[in-house]
Amino acid sequence: MPRLALLTLTALTIFQLPALAEPGDFTRLTAQISHDQLMPTVQDLARFEGRQSGTPSGDAAAAYIKSRLSDAMLQPFPLRTVQIDTPVHAEIQVAERSVPLHFGRDFLPIVSAAPAEKISAPVLFVGYGISAPAQGLDEYADLPVSGKVVLFLRGQPKGFAGRLTHGDKIKTARAKGTVAYLIVTGPLLSPYEQRRGMSTKPVLLYEGTHAEALPGLWLDPSAAEAILTPTGRSLRSFQKDMDQALAARSLETGTRITIEMRPRLHDATASNVLAWWSGSDPELSKETIIVGAHHDHFGRQGGLVFPGADDNASGTAVLLEIARALSTTGIRPKRSILFLFFAGEEQGLMGSQFYVSRPVSPLKTVKAMVNVDHAGVGNGKVTVGLSKIEKAVAQAAAEKVGLGDKLELFGLFPGGDHVPFAEAGIPTAAIVTSGPHPDFHQPTDTPDKINPDLLAAVTRYTLALVWTLTNEP
Repeated sequence: MPRLALLTLTALTIFQLPALAEPGDFTRLTAQISHDQLMPTVQDLARFEGRQSGTPSGDAAAAYIKSRLSDAMLQPFPLRTVQIDTPVHAEIQVAERSVPLHFGRDFLPIVSAAPAEKISAPVLFVGYGISAPAQGLDEYADLPVSGKVVLFLRGQPKGFAGRLTHGDKIKTARAKGTVAYLIVTGPLLSPYEQRRGMSTKPVLLYEGTHAEALPGLWLDPSAAEAILTPTGRSLRSFQKDMDQALAARSLETGTRITIEMRPRLHDATASNVLAWWSGSDPELSKETIIVGAHHDHFGRQGGLVFPGADDNASGTAVLLEIARALSTTGIRPKRSILFLFFAGEEQGLMGSQFYVSRPVSPLKTVKAMVNVDHAGVGNGKVTVGLSKIEKAVAQAAAEKVGLGDKLELFGLFPGGDHVPFAEAGIPTAAIVTSGPHPDFHQPTDTPDKINPDLLAAVTRYTLALVWTLTNEP
């Protein structure tokens, strides 16, 4: 397979720049985009035991990407990483009856350094897990929480005026004296959750070495309903009541849970992969468009491998295919392109944060950053979150590749490797596929779930947007 003939930063000042881009160049580039190139890349990346940053599988993935790009460089950075050893066990006791919960189906672990070799305690349902009296809701008020496990729903109710993160909830639970937590997605999804294609299945969540970390499990709704059985309540009835009237409805469940898992923490190194494609205009080539995607995922946790085909072997494949098209044709737009493959995204955007703090060229020369994530599964449409990039620019790029009626445009997305760049004042576009991603953060995120036509469409759209940004005045 042809590799990208890239120039290093030094080479930009040594070699004579090629001729300016020609009108037919973009058509030649898009003609190169191939299912036969994209899908093998996704399959290759999915074989690397989950590509967790700071592990041999993460290092192998970075080396694979580097091997596909001549003159690419690694940007290593230190991190502390957590792996859950086997076995992982959980069971609930309801009315003298023990019910085992099945790992991978009924629950997935919260990956953190919080010790949880064995916890056995009563479960207290605390609604959405919010303690904010000033905003009119305190679901911990007057509850005997210390020494217990709390169960709460992700997100927040419609009528809540404040804005709380998952980390805020964990900090509150820890301060109240809880020994562990259980989180579940309720059946009534918010418009944002529906737009992002979220499901109610349990997902693996990485909390790492966060100071307020607690042992935890993400439950399937059926497991949460089993815990609530003695109360006569359901998740749906609770959500409906909260939507009608904001009020604390916390209660003792009468259920006990036992959790056993062994987190292992170690210091390690992970690497971003960087590759340059120099621009053709003597002046504009000094400016850069960054196109990025994270190459990491969750690795092996509790004996389960998380292949991360959609998240984010798909986005990585998009970048490598665009690089291959440029290399095959030799076409160079006016501005330079930096292909940036991030490590540590699943561990808190560590790779993108590290790059922004230590860029290989001044951030003031970066005209825009385009990030690709979750590019292979969905309803056939493409969602783009924009910050400081005009919607007309993004729409025109879609029209250029026949996707004008398939594009959904929004403002800045709150998560992803584009965020550190947006926070640094750089215009950003985050590209994902619209609709459900039913295998998000699950062991079932495998290459057979990828839609090759959709992946190719995202590749053409990403190329069109990058082409527009690199060539506009």
